[in-house]
Amino acid sequence: MKRDVKFDPNIKDGKAAVGLAIDKANWANTIEKPPFEAYSVGCGITFTFGGLKIDTSGHVLDIEDEPIPGLFAAGELVGGLFYFNYPGSAGLMAGAVFGRIAGRGAGGFALQAR
Repeated sequence: MKRDVKFDPNIKDGKAAVGLAIDKANWANTIEKPPFEAYSVGCGITFTFGGLKIDTSGHVLDIEDEPIPGLFAAGELVGGLFYFNYPGSAGLMAGAVFGRIAGRGAGGFALQAR
């Protein structure tokens, strides 16, 4: 550990930890004084902001905006509902609404295909 380098979070300061499997080249600070605490951290993705294009029946559309026979979509993989952000819990409601619509469409398609 380079202790003679002043920590500066605004630039690559060269405060390095060496001798590791992969050296840490900047912003390395020691943790030497107890008490020590550790917390498990996890992340989740509510949904993507991109996705498949569907029509009002839940059919997935091809690149020419034609329905792909037998292919329906709902939930987080449907695109075009949100652009930059979304109101909280709106993804769950969109999944429920479009899930019902797509389910009806898929069921109708399956009955016709018999």
